[in-house]
Amino acid sequence: MPKAPVDSEAAFAQAVADAKRLVRISRTAALATLDDSTGAPLATLVGVASDFDGAPLFLMSTLARHTRLLAADPRASLLLTEEPERGDPLNHPRLTLMGRIGRAGDPRVRTRYLQRNPKAKLYADFADFAFYRLGIESVHFNGGFGRADALKPADILASREGEAALVEAEPELVEWVNGLGEEAVARLAGRKPRGRQVWRAIGLDAEGLDLAAGGKAARAQFAAPARDVASWRAALKAFAAS
Repeated sequence: MPKAPVDSEAAFAQAVADAKRLVRISRTAALATLDDSTGAPLATLVGVASDFDGAPLFLMSTLARHTRLLAADPRASLLLTEEPERGDPLNHPRLTLMGRIGRAGDPRVRTRYLQRNPKAKLYADFADFAFYRLGIESVHFNGGFGRADALKPADILASREGEAALVEAEPELVEWVNGLGEEAVARLAGRKPRGRQVWRAIGLDAEGLDLAAGGKAARAQFAAPARDVASWRAALKAFAAS
């Protein structure tokens, strides 16, 4: 766990980096919806993925209580955390996103969600399931003891500039990354090859690359956005060399 930066600018930059990382690597989250019949929030565990800009995506059954509550009142709160390998969980970053959840009509949402949650393919086509997206309106970040930073949605959401070109090239770019070999891909994930744990690139956006090994997720976050294919390849090479 890195020490919290001392100066305010460095602390803010670290908070943004931690928040963006949680948005990209989270595969489950705690979702709180509003129940007018009881006047109390309902909290439940949901699967989650990130849209191109980082906004959370969901695959939810319309029969589920939380989905019915969202149909009546779309306001929701989402808590993203990462299970620490060691130490006190309360001394690790967590992120709360608040906003409104609605149906996601873009067919690309399905691809992004299932790339990151492949087991959901078993029920994604059931008639009562649909994809949803959280429109982030406010952000609360807690980086651990003594680290609560005021962030805005614009701080953690990526620009959608260049999305069409990168989405079209995504299969080719993912294949190129995975063709670098298991050891190289594991290094991009910040890991070492270990037994059956094989790291693979699974998806991308202008700010980086998402990787997975079984149920584990990792992120290669670029120093600056890359909004076309050539720039994206160059950014990944620079990340690998850093």
